[in-house]
Amino acid sequence: MIPIVYSLLAFSLITTSVTAQQRITDKALDALEKNNKEAKLLEDTDDDFKGLANATSWQEESAVILAQKTSFSFDKKSLSVGGRIGRNLLGLLYAPFTLGTSIVLANTINETSILVQETERRKILLQDKFAVENYSILYFRLSAEGDAFTARVIKKDGTQTTVDLTDAVRVENPSSVPALFTSYTDSRPSYSYRPTFYKVAVPDMEEGDIIEYEYVNFNTQKYSQNPDYKEFQPVYYLCNRSLPVVKQVLEVVTEDDRYYVSYKSQKGAPDFIQTTAKGNKVYRWTDNNRDALTRGRFVNRLLQLPSVKFQVVYARNNSKNLVWFKDNEDPKSNITLEQLSEKAKTFWFNPGKLRTTGEYTDGLKANFEETAKGIYKGMKKKGITNTTDDEYVRKAYYSIRAQTLYNNWSDFAFAKIYSALLAKNDIAHEIIVTTANNETTIEAASFAQELKWLIRCKNKYYANPDEHRNPEELPSEVCGNPSVRFNALKEEGKPTIEPLPQSDTLANTLIANIKVSLNHTETSDLLNVDKTVEAQGLVKDDLTDEILAYTPFMETDFRNYDGTGMWEGMNSQQEAKAISNFNEQKKEWREEKPKMMKAMAEDYYDFAVTDYASFKLMQDGRSFKKNVLKYNEIYTLDDAVNTVGDDLLLSIPNLAGGSQGKLKKEELTRTLPVYLEYARAYNYNITCPIPAGYTARGVESLSREVRNEAGSFTVKGRIDNNNVIIEVRKTFNKSEVSAQQWPLITELLKAAYGFSKAKILFSKS
Repeated sequence: MIPIVYSLLAFSLITTSVTAQQRITDKALDALEKNNKEAKLLEDTDDDFKGLANATSWQEESAVILAQKTSFSFDKKSLSVGGRIGRNLLGLLYAPFTLGTSIVLANTINETSILVQETERRKILLQDKFAVENYSILYFRLSAEGDAFTARVIKKDGTQTTVDLTDAVRVENPSSVPALFTSYTDSRPSYSYRPTFYKVAVPDMEEGDIIEYEYVNFNTQKYSQNPDYKEFQPVYYLCNRSLPVVKQVLEVVTEDDRYYVSYKSQKGAPDFIQTTAKGNKVYRWTDNNRDALTRGRFVNRLLQLPSVKFQVVYARNNSKNLVWFKDNEDPKSNITLEQLSEKAKTFWFNPGKLRTTGEYTDGLKANFEETAKGIYKGMKKKGITNTTDDEYVRKAYYSIRAQTLYNNWSDFAFAKIYSALLAKNDIAHEIIVTTANNETTIEAASFAQELKWLIRCKNKYYANPDEHRNPEELPSEVCGNPSVRFNALKEEGKPTIEPLPQSDTLANTLIANIKVSLNHTETSDLLNVDKTVEAQGLVKDDLTDEILAYTPFMETDFRNYDGTGMWEGMNSQQEAKAISNFNEQKKEWREEKPKMMKAMAEDYYDFAVTDYASFKLMQDGRSFKKNVLKYNEIYTLDDAVNTVGDDLLLSIPNLAGGSQGKLKKEELTRTLPVYLEYARAYNYNITCPIPAGYTARGVESLSREVRNEAGSFTVKGRIDNNNVIIEVRKTFNKSEVSAQQWPLITELLKAAYGFSKAKILFSKS
């Protein structure tokens, strides 16, 4: 429950002081040098990096990936117990003295794991100054035993210089590391998992240089017991990358012939080819001459662009007795909702047969029922079990919340345990099964891990909690999706096939009340902005991470959740130390938060922020009763006022964020569906007093109205009590429209952009 998360936070506060960026240590550099030699990185013998075609097709691009290769090597030997499926080091050591029974015993009672070696090599041609700046910082992980990284710069004349890593500094937030430098099989950073990353500057690069780097990450895939069958987490790979690619390769190497690759190629992506190399089974995927990701916005990449998704499967018997599909080819075919409903029911009501096939029980120290019993016992002590059904449903959700966050429970584990808690108080509920609409459609689902499991209780929906989600809030990736619904406790009966609720413009709203004042002096003209924002629904979800960054939002969680404070369970000395360190952390956050918000404001308005005076979080939106995000910021904009003689032109319309809607020429035509994620509405209420001695002109002419099937853009401008009042409302009515309806969206975007460039004239009276 909540104390677990707080104890971890408190421990980090006790043991870690607020310091400047940490330089990489000599010990870490020695380990890196040793690992690099063993890994033999950037060898010139790799045929995939020889005789590469030139990048003449993309001379106008900032940079081009000449070659990149990602390799996954499964069943690598490990020194830890259970280094690979079917093997246990301690069991083997004691086998001669136990007539072999130690192997059976060790593989039965000990946690087993497999070590996956993931290697990434990338060679990038830098064609302009932007590319040089963009790749002048490289990131690498040094967290697991064996992690390795090296990089080099290849000049135009062919000379090579190895990048010096002695000045690397530690990355404080591993979640901020760009995806180019993170491995697919690594767990995502969380409360309990904080991988160590470093970043290093690459000096003296020029246009026309090549940056080449390679890294190895060792990632442990853990599970309980020793299964006959095991599915590893799927990998999703877009053919189009952020840069054009001359050649790209994926390889899955298995040292055991019981491993297989199940995959689905989509939208014309190549297939995997099975080969053999050095006695190992190799699944190889190759793609050539692929353009960069489309520059157009509103693209659902994994559904609309060429991609391949694959999953490594371990099957001890030769028939590959797959649980979800009948054979290794089956994932390449689509399924119907009816087929999915039967599979989902089998999965739900027979978890004992399925628990070791994937990550469904990861993070659990006991089975579903025992875990639920433990949580229920804690709820009973607090008197929660004797409350009303509505309060019990919410408190049960909060009782699960911290555990699933800390231990990264799967959606399936959340649903099983939440369902068990509801059943203990005889509260009727149903199971909902769907997929994430930014990952796959239900018909194209190829792996059991692609399913999203939710609970429906009293016509409300409950999803696996994230750091900020409240009860009854659904993530955007499931809203409006087709789904399968069935009784959680009775296997009899036919499942219901129906869409999940589609969120609308009333549920997903942003209201910004903006007070503007002119700061007119003989030497400068500035706009002072006092902005208060309220966001709810999925708009809130999009904003929350950035708005709550560098704020101590967790301080008041105990009021919203289970009544437990951050320092509960500590002795007085530990509590004093933790509070002291937390106060130091908050001091640092107070300094960093304005810098971050200033950068966001400058990016949003395209104006310089000369002074970011304050940021105030009024309500974090993370409570069931107070689920609206509210904040205020005060800053000063430069370049937003132009002078024409004694008259002033103010770019007040730009404060509604319309500049973000500018369309490029290549965006005017479209062949892909328009993915808007969710319906939403933005409301901007702008007030600006008219300075003494001036008259405002052209305010009423700002009024306009554009409405169509896809949404609306309306503006009302007026003068009221010597104030310029501008009310702006933008809406998108749907989560997706067809490519043929793209002109409806462009009509709205053009109207918003045109309005943002309008100005208000304050003429000298």
